[in-house]
Amino acid sequence: MISNLIVFSTLFLGVLFTLLYIIRPEFRARVEQPKYAFLQQLSMYDKSTSAERHGVESENCTENKSEDNGKDGNENDSKKSQ
Repeated sequence: MISNLIVFSTLFLGVLFTLLYIIRPEFRARVEQPKYAFLQQLSMYDKSTSAERHGVESENCTENKSEDNGKDGNENDSKKSQ
């Protein structure tokens, strides 16, 4: 008896929610608003980390190039001495 009540009330609420979602655009906008807020925050985060990453990568690239040049020079020196 109680299981039937739970099943039918859940079905009723599901149908009611679906009808409201289809019929009333303001209800749909209210339901989907957190999704758009999250997407906006995610976009802002991606932009900020992308800018930081590019700034850090450019610094690391110059450091790595200078380190690579030093390694190449050391390798060439060791080959010459052999």
